[in-house]
Amino acid sequence: MHKHTVTVYWLVPAKPERELFGDLIRILSHEMKGPRFEPHLTIFAAPHDQRSAKKILAKIKSAPLHLHVRKVGGSPQFRKTLFVRLDSSKSLERLVGELRRASNARGKAPVDPHISLLYKKLPAAARRELAKSVKLPFTHVVFDSIKVVRSAAPIETRRDVKGWRVIATKSLSR
Repeated sequence: MHKHTVTVYWLVPAKPERELFGDLIRILSHEMKGPRFEPHLTIFAAPHDQRSAKKILAKIKSAPLHLHVRKVGGSPQFRKTLFVRLDSSKSLERLVGELRRASNARGKAPVDPHISLLYKKLPAAARRELAKSVKLPFTHVVFDSIKVVRSAAPIETRRDVKGWRVIATKSLSR
């Protein structure tokens, strides 16, 4: 499959959720021999030749977002092997609309907002067992920053994940 470069916008969880997700990702990547990555919720992707990420982020006026945790699940997709599914919200939809306007790119709020915990091809039974084993001590996740990442697309391998480069960051103010 042909790879291309995209600019991806992530919501990053606030502490302590970020630390817990980071620990889960570190443990799972070590145990399952998958790539390590920063906990995030991908909210928007645009062609890489768009305007400066820092200029786009400067136009964003969002407060921290609170999203409800639905469940831990798994899928056969490499980038969604094991994940925490979240409910969308009007705030998330507004933020994606702001990003779309600021970048002059098309895009919609994620249809299935989630935070991935593992990138790896695994049999369905193993994914189900892992999903049952993850118990989160909270029902909401607070996201307090946005990171803009240069990424290969589609994401199908450890090498694709290792190639991610953060090109801009913005704290979401209260």
